[in-house]
Amino acid sequence: MNWNEWLDFSNNHNFASEKGILKVDYLGEYTLRIWFEEELDVSIYELDFEPLLSSSKEGTVFQVLKDKERFALAQGNHSLNWYDSQTNEYNENTIDIAPECIRFYCQRYGKPIKKAA
Repeated sequence: MNWNEWLDFSNNHNFASEKGILKVDYLGEYTLRIWFEEELDVSIYELDFEPLLSSSKEGTVFQVLKDKERFALAQGNHSLNWYDSQTNEYNENTIDIAPECIRFYCQRYGKPIKKAA
């Protein structure tokens, strides 16, 4: 499980109509429960991000998420967000990951809690 998997996959797929993330709960360590919007339903997965964080090279934007207190501040607002830790606002210090990327990892490595009908 690493970021290159997503890069390889995304170069060959179009995600223009992808639905977003509705909600995120921090479960402990580096695990999140993530609610994805579906047509008239939701899909819910649990995903451990530790393998992705450990695969990040030093100096990348994701290094700050190795701090569990910062990681625990994850929010779902279409994408997966960690807003500016000082202001809790969306700005240049926000870390956000596209919903299609998170769904990719959830479907491959996550624990499905509920799949949409």
